[in-house]
Amino acid sequence: MDKQEILNFLSEKKRVTAPVAAAEDSVNRAEKNYEMAKKKWRVGIVILLILTLAYLRFCSKGNFGLFYFNERGVIQAGGIGGLILFGGLSALLLYIKITRYIKPAEHELANALSILRQAKDTPAYQNGAKDFPAKFYNYSDVYHLWNFINEGRAETLKEAYNLLETNQFQQNQMEIQADIRRLQQEIVTTSKANAAASVITTYNTAKKK
Repeated sequence: MDKQEILNFLSEKKRVTAPVAAAEDSVNRAEKNYEMAKKKWRVGIVILLILTLAYLRFCSKGNFGLFYFNERGVIQAGGIGGLILFGGLSALLLYIKITRYIKPAEHELANALSILRQAKDTPAYQNGAKDFPAKFYNYSDVYHLWNFINEGRAETLKEAYNLLETNQFQQNQMEIQADIRRLQQEIVTTSKANAAASVITTYNTAKKK
């Protein structure tokens, strides 16, 4: 194939993989929304549940009052009052969280996954995979292959494949090196903190003597 034929070939691969790429992006966003929905108000609900359990202990000790005034004249929740107040608030927040955030997020994610399955099941997408390397059969890789040919960085598909593999390997190595640097920095920070703690401990021990 000459350059134009290769570009046309890759353009067709971009066309058939684009709907899958868009569907995958929707799934990623739906998954993030779902995770955010599950985390929403988590700390507040846990605190309210802890308070509910605390007032449940008051009830177990025979404190069945609803509300009362302390010595300063400030209204306080008794055992039953605390259960109703904090238990009711936690139940209300949990109900709102589930109905207004989690359930819609679940529906959005299920719908996005359904669209992704449909996009991958289309005859055009299935047929397009038959004459193309499986590891490169995605919109992002096809887009880079098209650019390599269009910019003259590669003259054949094989050269474009090799160039993409090299770039991906280098990118992975850069990510690995970045992870190593972050780990090394964390080790240095932790070591300094431990060293400082040891000095303080030694000083305090010597001071006591």
